[in-house]
Amino acid sequence: MLHQTSDIPIKPFELAETQFNTGRFHIMDIVFRRWATLLQETLYAEMGMMLDISAENVEKMRFGKLLDSVEEQPIYIFETLNNGRGFLLVEKPFFDLSLNGKVDKTSEELSLVKMMKENRQTLLKLVSTLIDCFEKSWKNIAEVELKLNRVTIYPRRANVMLPYENCFSGRIQLIHEDLQTSIQLCMPYAALVSILRPLENKKIIEPESIGYYFPHVKDNFKNLLESSEYSVVAELGKADLREAKGKLEEGQVLPLLNKDGLATIRINGTPALQGSTGESSGHYSVQVIRGAEDKKPSAIQQKKKFKQLAWPTQ
Repeated sequence: MLHQTSDIPIKPFELAETQFNTGRFHIMDIVFRRWATLLQETLYAEMGMMLDISAENVEKMRFGKLLDSVEEQPIYIFETLNNGRGFLLVEKPFFDLSLNGKVDKTSEELSLVKMMKENRQTLLKLVSTLIDCFEKSWKNIAEVELKLNRVTIYPRRANVMLPYENCFSGRIQLIHEDLQTSIQLCMPYAALVSILRPLENKKIIEPESIGYYFPHVKDNFKNLLESSEYSVVAELGKADLREAKGKLEEGQVLPLLNKDGLATIRINGTPALQGSTGESSGHYSVQVIRGAEDKKPSAIQQKKKFKQLAWPTQ
């Protein structure tokens, strides 16, 4: 029996193939990998920071054990689900990079206090961006909101849970040239367990493109391409120099070998397009016919007048 397509609801998806290994808490791992992707695009778009960002598997641990491993660093404490509290740990090198474009490896301990005091609003805006990206990473999974409460650089002031309570701990690694730093997020297990239990048997989450969360990502990449420099070379053919025996003289004619009579356009040395040679507005030109590996004609509409030149057979 045939059905009209108009009667069937169709939901479009942009599919991408990927492979990654999850730990015990696969939903949390998916959220953190989404977070890493969003951070990479957002930090570049809003601050021009080019970083390689990846996520580690989320772990469940006693809060006391986690707090014992925390050194003096900016700690942003927030409220989350069911009146629970967690915190975001940001290493100082990341703030150095965002403020100065580089890391000051010779800085003293007191410089952390000075940095937090002199750049309070700028750092709060940056952290708000990190938290906003984390909330977006839960899209189509659950509603998770983090409300920033206070900031400290002293670990014992971040004692937001009892030492024996369980918490989720996830880490994002950031790499810039020779700098490697991280962002760590701690959330109370009790606040998330009511969300995660119904999702434990859900092995598949709808595939979504990054543009679904960050609608201007295509424009960002387009602007990046437009601001880059490229070398474009039209290759008319190849010359066989075996008969010349290594002796090239002025005035010598070298025949070019070309099977299909089309010029190959190389972009940054890579064959990209093929076309016919000709003349346009008084300049030697190449009219694109197809891709280098494609046998179909190009769909590009030529606006300028193009005069075809015959390729010599001899």
